[in-house]
Amino acid sequence: GREKAMNPLVLIHGYSAEHGSSAGSRADITRIYGSLPAALRRRYGADRVLELNVARYLSLDDGINLDDLAQAMDSALAESLPGNARFDALVHSTGALVARNWLRRHSSRPSRLKRLVYLAGANFGSGWAHIGRGQLAKWGRAVFQGAETGVQLLDALELGADETLELHRYFLAAENSLWSRYRVREFCISGSQASADWLPIPVRYAREDGADGVVRVASCNAGWNYVAIAPKRRALSLRWDEVRESCALLGSAPGDREDDDNPGEFYRVNSQQLAAEQDHPPVPLAIPYQCAHSGTERGIVTGRGVRRELLELLDAALAASSEAQYRRVAEDYATRISHNLARAARELEPGPVAGIFNEPRAQYDAHAQLIFRLRDQYGRPVEDADVLLNSPPDARLAANELFEHVHRNRRSPHILCFYLRTSSFDAQQGGWSNRVAETGGLHLEISPTTGGTGEVRYLPVCLSLSARRLQRFVQHHRTTLIDVTLLRLPSPQVFRLVSATGS
Repeated sequence: GREKAMNPLVLIHGYSAEHGSSAGSRADITRIYGSLPAALRRRYGADRVLELNVARYLSLDDGINLDDLAQAMDSALAESLPGNARFDALVHSTGALVARNWLRRHSSRPSRLKRLVYLAGANFGSGWAHIGRGQLAKWGRAVFQGAETGVQLLDALELGADETLELHRYFLAAENSLWSRYRVREFCISGSQASADWLPIPVRYAREDGADGVVRVASCNAGWNYVAIAPKRRALSLRWDEVRESCALLGSAPGDREDDDNPGEFYRVNSQQLAAEQDHPPVPLAIPYQCAHSGTERGIVTGRGVRRELLELLDAALAASSEAQYRRVAEDYATRISHNLARAARELEPGPVAGIFNEPRAQYDAHAQLIFRLRDQYGRPVEDADVLLNSPPDARLAANELFEHVHRNRRSPHILCFYLRTSSFDAQQGGWSNRVAETGGLHLEISPTTGGTGEVRYLPVCLSLSARRLQRFVQHHRTTLIDVTLLRLPSPQVFRLVSATGS
C-alpha cells in the first residue's frame, strides 16, 4: 500500500514563515502548514511525516545565506534521518532554493533525497524580493515580521539573481544532472490565482496573471531552458573601424532563413539545452484550479479549497519510481492543466464592470520568463545595455505586445528579466491562443555603451530568430536563461608599437 512504499516525508517551509520567539512552537507550525501535516499523516501514515521542527529554519536573519541554510539542513537531516535513509521532500516557496542548494553542497550521488515536490517553489525568484527591501516593504510586514528581513535571502530570491542562476546552471552539467547522477525526481505544483486579500496592495506582483500572487508559474517550473549567444570566429578578427561601422548600422541586420542555425552576421547561438528536448522526461508541472500562494481557502499549503486536488497530485508524485511512471505523471499533470483550463473557460465569468480585473480567465494565460545575462568575453558584467526585441514587419503580433514586465536585477544590473504573456484567452473562441506563434519570429538587438571611454567599443548583437526557433526558446510556463557574450574591443590607440629606429 501507499504507507509501506513511502519514504519519510520532510516538509520545508518558505521565506519568513516563522515568527520570532514563537518559531517552532505548535501554534507557529500550525500557522505555517495549517492542517496539511495531519492530512498527510492520515493519508500516508503517522510515522512517515517527520516532526516539523526538523524543517524549521531561520530565514529573516540578515546574516544568513543559502549556504548557511544548506549546512543547517544537512545537520538537521543527520540528526533526524541518520545514515543513508532515503526521504522525500515537500517544499514551499523559498524552500525550493534551500533544497536545491543542499543537493549541490551536501548530497551524495545518488542522493538520499528521492522525490522533490515544489509547492509554488521560487526556483527563479519572486518579484516581491526587491519590494521587501524598499519603501513598499510595509505591505509585506504581515509576512516579513520583525526588524530584519533576511537581505541575503532576498538577494537570492530577486528576479534574475546571479547566485540563483548559477545554482541552477550547476545541474545542467552532465556530471551534476539531478536526473542521471543524483537520481532525484522533481515535481512542480504551482497555482495561478492571486489572493483576493492582496489585490488592494499597489504592487504588480500581487496580481500578476500566470502567477499565484507571489511566485510565477514560470519561476516555479524546474524544467527550464538555457541558451548561449557568443561571437562568431570572424568577429574576433574585426578591425576597429569595422566595429564602429557595425555600431552605426545597428538595426539593419537581415532576417534569417527558416533552416539557418547561425542567422546573425557576427553572433550565433553556440549552445542550447532545452527542457522539452532532453533525453530524460520533462519535469511534471501541474497548475491546480483556483490556487494561490497562501490563504486558508485557496493557499497551496494551507487552503482547504484546493486540498483535495493537491493530495491527488501528491499521490501521483510520491508513488512514481520508474522512468515510465515519471513520464506518466508528467502526462497526467499536463492533462490536468488542460482540464483546469477547460473548467476555467466554462465556470469563470467576467464581472459586470469593465476594467483590468474584468476577465478572470486571464489569470490562466500562460507566461514565460526570458532572462538575459550580459558579459564580455572575459566574463565581466556588461551593466549598461539596451536589449530590444522586435518582430518582422509582416508579423500578426508585435513582439512588444507580449511584454508584461521587465526587471533589471538590483545587485546585478547586467541581468534583465522579461515577463511575456505567451497565450491569451479568446472569449469568442472559448479557449487560449498561442501568441508566440503570431509574432513570426524575433529580431534581437543588444547595444551596450562604451563603458565611460571612447577607446573601447562593444560589438552590438543583431540576431534574428525564426518563428520555429523562437517557439523552441520561448515556451509556456518556462524560464529561459540567455547568456550573451559581448565582444569588447579596444581601439588601436590603447596599445601601439612605435619603431625605435633613429632614436
